[in-house]
Amino acid sequence: MELHHAIEPLGDMVSLIGSRNFGAGFYRIANDLIGIDHCTVFMCANDTPRTLVAEANCQKTSERVRSLADIYIREAYRSDPVWGTFDNAPRSDCAAFLLSPTELVDERYRREFYDKPNIKHEIALTTIINGDRIYAGFYRENGRPDFSGKSVEILKQCGRAIMQVLHKHAEISILTGTALGESKPITQKALLERVRSAILADNGQLTAREAEICASIVLGYTVLGISMNLGISINTVATHRKRAYAKLRVCSQNELFARYFSVVENNLGAARPN
Repeated sequence: MELHHAIEPLGDMVSLIGSRNFGAGFYRIANDLIGIDHCTVFMCANDTPRTLVAEANCQKTSERVRSLADIYIREAYRSDPVWGTFDNAPRSDCAAFLLSPTELVDERYRREFYDKPNIKHEIALTTIINGDRIYAGFYRENGRPDFSGKSVEILKQCGRAIMQVLHKHAEISILTGTALGESKPITQKALLERVRSAILADNGQLTAREAEICASIVLGYTVLGISMNLGISINTVATHRKRAYAKLRVCSQNELFARYFSVVENNLGAARPN
Protein backbone atom coordinates (compact mmCIF):
# COMPACT_ATOMS: atom_id res chain seq x y z
CA MET A 1 0.00 0.00 0.00
CA GLU A 2 1.30 3.45 -0.93
CA LEU A 3 1.60 5.98 1.87
CA HIS A 4 -1.14 8.28 0.60
CA HIS A 5 -3.55 5.34 0.73
CA ALA A 6 -3.05 5.13 4.50
CA ILE A 7 -4.96 8.37 5.17
CA GLU A 8 -8.43 6.83 4.95
CA PRO A 9 -7.58 3.83 7.19
CA LEU A 10 -6.17 6.23 9.79
CA GLY A 11 -9.44 8.13 9.67
CA ASP A 12 -11.30 4.87 10.28
CA MET A 13 -9.03 4.19 13.24
CA VAL A 14 -9.86 7.57 14.77
CA SER A 15 -13.58 6.83 14.43
CA LEU A 16 -13.14 3.72 16.59
CA ILE A 17 -11.72 5.54 19.61
CA GLY A 18 -13.68 4.55 22.72
CA SER A 19 -15.59 1.84 20.87
CA ARG A 20 -16.07 -1.62 22.34
CA ASN A 21 -15.02 -2.95 18.93
CA PHE A 22 -11.78 -0.98 18.88
CA GLY A 23 -9.49 -4.03 19.07
CA ALA A 24 -11.12 -5.88 16.18
CA GLY A 25 -11.27 -2.68 14.14
CA PHE A 26 -7.64 -1.87 14.86
CA TYR A 27 -6.60 -5.34 13.69
CA ARG A 28 -8.65 -5.00 10.48
CA ILE A 29 -7.14 -1.62 9.64
CA ALA A 30 -3.58 -2.76 10.43
CA ASN A 31 -4.13 -5.80 8.25
CA ASP A 32 -5.30 -3.57 5.41
CA LEU A 33 -2.23 -1.37 5.85
CA ILE A 34 0.57 -3.92 5.96
CA GLY A 35 -0.92 -7.44 6.06
CA ILE A 36 -0.69 -9.15 9.46
CA ASP A 37 -1.80 -12.31 11.26
CA HIS A 38 -1.66 -11.07 14.88
CA CYS A 39 -1.33 -7.75 16.64
CA THR A 40 -0.89 -6.68 20.25
CA VAL A 41 -0.71 -3.28 21.88
CA PHE A 42 0.47 -2.67 25.44
CA MET A 43 0.60 0.54 27.44
CA CYS A 44 2.55 1.11 30.63
CA ALA A 45 1.52 3.93 32.97
CA ASN A 46 3.13 4.23 36.41
CA ASP A 47 5.16 1.08 35.73
CA THR A 48 1.97 -0.98 35.36
CA PRO A 49 1.50 -2.53 31.90
CA ARG A 50 -1.91 -3.35 30.51
CA THR A 51 -3.25 -4.73 27.26
CA LEU A 52 -5.00 -2.39 24.84
CA VAL A 53 -5.31 -4.74 21.85
CA ALA A 54 -4.79 -8.49 21.37
CA GLU A 55 -6.29 -9.73 18.11
CA ALA A 56 -5.56 -12.27 15.39
CA ASN A 57 -6.85 -13.62 12.09
CA CYS A 58 -9.55 -15.84 13.65
CA GLN A 59 -11.45 -16.13 16.94
CA LYS A 60 -9.59 -19.21 18.13
CA THR A 61 -6.19 -17.63 17.55
CA SER A 62 -7.38 -14.38 19.13
CA GLU A 63 -8.23 -16.27 22.33
CA ARG A 64 -4.71 -17.69 22.39
CA VAL A 65 -3.19 -14.26 21.75
CA ARG A 66 -5.19 -12.79 24.64
CA SER A 67 -4.07 -15.57 26.96
CA LEU A 68 -0.45 -14.89 26.03
CA ALA A 69 -1.05 -11.16 26.53
CA ASP A 70 -2.28 -11.88 30.06
CA ILE A 71 0.93 -13.78 30.79
CA TYR A 72 2.99 -11.05 29.16
CA ILE A 73 1.69 -8.14 31.26
CA ARG A 74 1.97 -10.09 34.52
CA GLU A 75 5.68 -10.81 34.28
CA ALA A 76 7.03 -11.81 30.85
CA TYR A 77 7.35 -8.24 29.56
CA ARG A 78 10.44 -7.90 31.73
CA SER A 79 12.17 -10.45 29.47
CA ASP A 80 11.10 -8.74 26.25
CA PRO A 81 14.06 -7.05 24.55
CA VAL A 82 11.70 -4.62 22.84
CA TRP A 83 10.26 -3.49 26.16
CA GLY A 84 13.76 -2.63 27.30
CA THR A 85 14.05 -0.06 24.52
CA PHE A 86 11.44 2.11 26.22
CA ASP A 87 14.01 3.74 28.48
CA ASN A 88 15.64 5.21 25.39
CA ALA A 89 12.52 5.52 23.25
CA PRO A 90 11.95 8.82 21.41
CA ARG A 91 9.72 11.27 23.23
CA SER A 92 8.39 13.05 20.16
CA ASP A 93 8.79 10.50 17.39
CA CYS A 94 7.85 6.88 16.92
CA ALA A 95 10.39 4.10 16.42
CA ALA A 96 9.54 1.26 14.05
CA PHE A 97 11.81 -1.69 13.46
CA LEU A 98 11.81 -5.30 12.29
CA LEU A 99 12.36 -8.19 14.66
CA SER A 100 12.98 -11.84 13.82
CA PRO A 101 12.59 -14.46 16.57
CA THR A 102 15.98 -15.86 15.60
CA GLU A 103 17.53 -12.66 16.98
CA LEU A 104 16.20 -13.29 20.49
CA VAL A 105 18.77 -14.54 23.00
CA ASP A 106 16.28 -15.69 25.65
CA GLU A 107 15.27 -19.13 24.36
CA ARG A 108 12.40 -19.60 26.82
CA TYR A 109 10.88 -16.23 25.91
CA ARG A 110 11.27 -16.95 22.20
CA ARG A 111 9.66 -20.37 22.56
CA GLU A 112 6.63 -19.12 24.50
CA PHE A 113 5.87 -15.94 22.57
CA TYR A 114 7.12 -16.68 19.06
CA ASP A 115 7.73 -20.38 18.37
CA LYS A 116 4.55 -21.76 19.95
CA PRO A 117 2.27 -19.07 18.44
CA ASN A 118 3.97 -19.77 15.08
CA ILE A 119 5.32 -16.20 14.73
CA LYS A 120 7.90 -15.67 12.00
CA HIS A 121 8.38 -11.90 11.81
CA GLU A 122 7.41 -8.76 13.75
CA ILE A 123 7.30 -5.04 13.22
CA ALA A 124 7.58 -3.30 16.58
CA LEU A 125 6.27 0.24 17.03
CA THR A 126 7.23 2.09 20.23
CA THR A 127 6.97 5.56 21.67
CA ILE A 128 6.20 7.49 24.85
CA ILE A 129 3.22 9.84 25.10
CA ASN A 130 2.67 11.97 28.20
CA GLY A 131 4.95 9.65 30.11
CA ASP A 132 3.02 6.53 29.08
CA ARG A 133 4.92 3.83 27.24
CA ILE A 134 3.16 2.26 24.25
CA TYR A 135 4.35 -0.80 22.36
CA ALA A 136 2.47 -2.14 19.34
CA GLY A 137 3.56 -5.41 17.76
CA PHE A 138 2.44 -6.56 14.31
CA TYR A 139 3.14 -10.20 13.46
CA ARG A 140 3.23 -12.63 10.55
CA GLU A 141 3.10 -16.38 10.94
CA ASN A 142 5.32 -18.99 9.35
CA GLY A 143 4.40 -19.67 5.74
CA ARG A 144 4.11 -15.98 4.85
CA PRO A 145 6.86 -13.68 3.53
CA ASP A 146 8.70 -11.37 5.92
CA PHE A 147 7.53 -7.80 6.28
CA SER A 148 9.01 -5.54 3.63
CA GLY A 149 10.88 -2.30 4.07
CA LYS A 150 7.84 -0.54 2.62
CA SER A 151 5.69 -1.87 5.47
CA VAL A 152 8.16 -0.47 7.99
CA GLU A 153 8.20 2.87 6.18
CA ILE A 154 4.40 3.09 6.23
CA LEU A 155 4.37 2.51 9.98
CA LYS A 156 7.17 5.00 10.51
CA GLN A 157 5.21 7.66 8.64
CA CYS A 158 1.88 6.81 10.25
CA GLY A 159 3.28 5.67 13.59
CA ARG A 160 2.86 8.87 15.57
CA ALA A 161 -0.77 9.21 14.48
CA ILE A 162 -1.44 5.53 15.28
CA MET A 163 0.09 5.90 18.74
CA GLN A 164 -1.93 9.02 19.47
CA VAL A 165 -5.10 7.14 18.54
CA LEU A 166 -4.11 4.26 20.82
CA HIS A 167 -3.30 6.59 23.69
CA LYS A 168 -6.56 8.49 23.35
CA HIS A 169 -8.51 5.22 23.20
CA ALA A 170 -6.73 4.06 26.37
CA GLU A 171 -7.72 7.25 28.19
CA ILE A 172 -11.35 7.02 27.12
CA SER A 173 -11.64 3.28 27.75
CA ILE A 174 -10.52 3.74 31.36
CA LEU A 175 -13.27 6.29 31.89
CA THR A 176 -16.01 4.35 30.08
CA GLY A 177 -15.05 0.78 31.00
CA THR A 178 -14.49 -0.32 27.42
CA ALA A 179 -10.93 -1.53 27.96
CA LEU A 180 -9.90 -4.94 26.65
CA GLY A 181 -11.55 -7.64 28.71
CA GLU A 182 -14.30 -5.27 29.88
CA SER A 183 -16.23 -4.95 26.65
CA LYS A 184 -18.72 -7.66 27.51
CA PRO A 185 -19.08 -10.61 29.88
CA ILE A 186 -17.47 -13.75 28.55
CA THR A 187 -19.28 -17.06 28.39
CA GLN A 188 -18.20 -20.15 30.26
CA LYS A 189 -17.21 -21.60 26.89
CA ALA A 190 -14.94 -18.63 26.17
CA LEU A 191 -13.43 -18.86 29.65
CA LEU A 192 -12.73 -22.56 29.08
CA GLU A 193 -11.01 -21.69 25.79
CA ARG A 194 -8.82 -19.07 27.47
CA VAL A 195 -7.69 -21.51 30.14
CA ARG A 196 -7.12 -24.23 27.52
CA SER A 197 -5.06 -21.82 25.41
CA ALA A 198 -2.98 -20.82 28.43
CA ILE A 199 -2.27 -24.47 29.20
CA LEU A 200 -1.23 -25.17 25.60
CA ALA A 201 0.95 -22.07 25.58
CA ASP A 202 2.59 -23.28 28.78
CA ASN A 203 3.23 -26.81 27.50
CA GLY A 204 3.05 -27.55 23.80
CA GLN A 205 3.43 -31.31 24.39
CA LEU A 206 -0.20 -31.64 25.44
CA THR A 207 -2.78 -32.69 22.89
CA ALA A 208 -5.78 -30.45 22.31
CA ARG A 209 -7.97 -32.98 24.14
CA GLU A 210 -5.63 -33.19 27.13
CA ALA A 211 -5.54 -29.40 27.41
CA GLU A 212 -9.33 -29.22 27.14
CA ILE A 213 -9.75 -31.74 29.95
CA CYS A 214 -7.21 -29.93 32.14
CA ALA A 215 -9.00 -26.62 31.53
CA SER A 216 -12.28 -28.24 32.53
CA ILE A 217 -10.68 -29.54 35.73
CA VAL A 218 -9.31 -26.07 36.53
CA LEU A 219 -12.83 -24.66 36.17
CA GLY A 220 -14.17 -27.24 38.64
CA TYR A 221 -15.80 -29.79 36.35
CA THR A 222 -15.95 -33.34 37.70
CA VAL A 223 -14.78 -36.34 35.70
CA LEU A 224 -18.43 -37.26 35.13
CA GLY A 225 -19.24 -33.73 33.98
CA ILE A 226 -16.30 -33.69 31.56
CA SER A 227 -17.36 -37.09 30.26
CA MET A 228 -20.87 -35.83 29.55
CA ASN A 229 -19.72 -32.53 28.03
CA LEU A 230 -17.23 -34.16 25.67
CA GLY A 231 -19.20 -37.31 24.91
CA ILE A 232 -16.41 -39.66 25.99
CA SER A 233 -16.23 -42.31 28.70
CA ILE A 234 -15.08 -41.67 32.26
CA ASN A 235 -12.15 -44.03 31.68
CA THR A 236 -11.08 -42.02 28.64
CA VAL A 237 -11.21 -38.81 30.65
CA ALA A 238 -9.10 -40.44 33.36
CA THR A 239 -6.54 -41.64 30.81
CA HIS A 240 -6.18 -38.19 29.24
CA ARG A 241 -5.92 -36.61 32.68
CA LYS A 242 -3.15 -39.01 33.75
CA ARG A 243 -1.12 -38.33 30.61
CA ALA A 244 -1.61 -34.56 30.90
CA TYR A 245 -0.56 -34.54 34.57
CA ALA A 246 2.62 -36.41 33.65
CA LYS A 247 3.48 -33.90 30.92
CA LEU A 248 2.72 -30.93 33.19
CA ARG A 249 4.48 -32.59 36.13
CA VAL A 250 1.59 -32.11 38.51
CA CYS A 251 0.11 -34.74 40.78
CA SER A 252 -3.31 -33.41 41.69
CA GLN A 253 -6.18 -31.12 40.77
CA ASN A 254 -5.01 -28.65 43.43
CA GLU A 255 -1.57 -28.39 41.84
CA LEU A 256 -3.14 -27.91 38.40
CA PHE A 257 -5.49 -25.23 39.70
CA ALA A 258 -2.67 -23.41 41.51
CA ARG A 259 -0.66 -23.21 38.30
CA TYR A 260 -3.46 -21.69 36.21
CA PHE A 261 -5.38 -19.84 38.90
CA SER A 262 -4.23 -16.45 37.58
CA VAL A 263 -5.92 -17.10 34.21
CA VAL A 264 -9.20 -17.91 35.96
CA GLU A 265 -8.82 -14.98 38.35
CA ASN A 266 -8.34 -12.53 35.49
CA ASN A 267 -11.50 -13.71 33.72
CA LEU A 268 -13.84 -15.27 36.24
CA GLY A 269 -15.40 -12.03 37.35
CA ALA A 270 -16.62 -11.44 33.82
CA ALA A 271 -17.86 -15.00 33.23
CA ARG A 272 -21.52 -15.77 32.90
CA PRO A 273 -23.37 -18.99 32.09
CA ASN A 274 -24.22 -19.82 28.48
